[in-house]
Amino acid sequence: MTFESTHALVEQVAQAVSELRITLENHALPGLEAAIVNSQMALKSLENHPGGVDGLKQLIATFTPEQQTQLNDRLGQARSDHQLNSDLIRLAMQRNAALQAYAAQSSAGATYSSEGGVSFLGGGQLLGKF
Repeated sequence: MTFESTHALVEQVAQAVSELRITLENHALPGLEAAIVNSQMALKSLENHPGGVDGLKQLIATFTPEQQTQLNDRLGQARSDHQLNSDLIRLAMQRNAALQAYAAQSSAGATYSSEGGVSFLGGGQLLGKF
């Protein structure tokens, strides 16, 4: 594999992971699905490289020191962005769960009914289980 093809692979991965990070940071929900798919496809192409990630590392070691630095720096940025993406997705899931809990508490069903009971408990069936 040549330096150019290796560089193209590394650039594809780094670009896809970076685009996903930007999409997550901007809360751009319409573009999220495409960014996730692009990121997954790029990471899959990295896994499909002969020898996987280890094979890529071995291949990079055969290039000139300048080329090695260029590729390793770009891979380092991609690794950093990938970790940040994981954190941003985890935070988005926590925020979504909090919003769902807030919406459930704010709904009319979360208040007392006109009969004096708590309407969302289903006639006391939930309390009978405890």
